[in-house]
Amino acid sequence: MFKSLDRVDWDLLHQQKLVLLGVLDSLERNAPTANALRGLVHLLDALQDDAVAAGRWAFPGEAAGRSGGRR
Repeated sequence: MFKSLDRVDWDLLHQQKLVLLGVLDSLERNAPTANALRGLVHLLDALQDDAVAAGRWAFPGEAAGRSGGRR
């Protein structure tokens, strides 16, 4: 992982992603804003998966080192 990610608050990032998912659910499916947010959610998913694989973070309610459990 990049050194710039050493200082990420992974729990806060997870909560922010959940907020984005809530906003996304309230938008019209094909609205340009929904598409933009969907891309950000996919980026956050990828970052979280890498953090799990690197042993830096675990999804809430899961054992360290296990991937998955998004949304």
